Amino acid sequence: MKYTLLTVLASLLISGCSALGQRYGEEALYATLYSDGDYEIRLYEPLIIAQTPAEGNYRQATKAGYDRLTAYVSGDNLARQAISGGTSYEGALGGSKVELTTPYYEEFINGFWLTSVALPERYTLATLPKPSDNLITFDALPRIKTAVIRFSGIRSERLINQKADQLLQWIKQENLTPTSAARSAVFDAPLALPGLRRHEIHISIR
Repeated sequence: MKYTLLTVLASLLISGCSALGQRYGEEALYATLYSDGDYEIRLYEPLIIAQTPAEGNYRQATKAGYDRLTAYVSGDNLARQAISGGTSYEGALGGSKVELTTPYYEEFINGFWLTSVALPERYTLATLPKPSDNLITFDALPRIKTAVIRFSGIRSERLINQKADQLLQWIKQENLTPTSAARSAVFDAPLALPGLRRHEIHISIR
């Protein structure tokens, strides 16, 4: 089973940066079942995610989602409690140490961009603090088999769609059956060098 602890040098969750391409905290637990160049099939362990929808174009909507989730995990919740679990760095509200599980996910559904983040393993639906913002909800995901394409560069809606199409073609070539829409997976601080950024597209498969 693969479990990677990604070192974080970013000083802010959303506006922070790292010239060397450092990444946020611990990575969601998964096993690699098959690898073919930039493509993989993974088995992800059960996750709890926090998610929020936003309208608008890709950049506006996903930034609104990131900001909302960042505020929540930084302590903008009814318990005034920062969500922690791995490597620490400064939260967007200042002062609080925030530790998250990567990646963030972006998914376009029914005219909304849904932004979500996997929460640290130590939390359950019962122990998570209740959000102050009712646009934030939680979901418990089961063990999921996922097809993945990995790439770098400056993330954009056009690049995401291009890579999603490539992944769907690979899934068809491998005689696999997709069971979800494509999700963009984000691992790096926003100002990491484009060539060092890790981006992925995930599609659940049967």
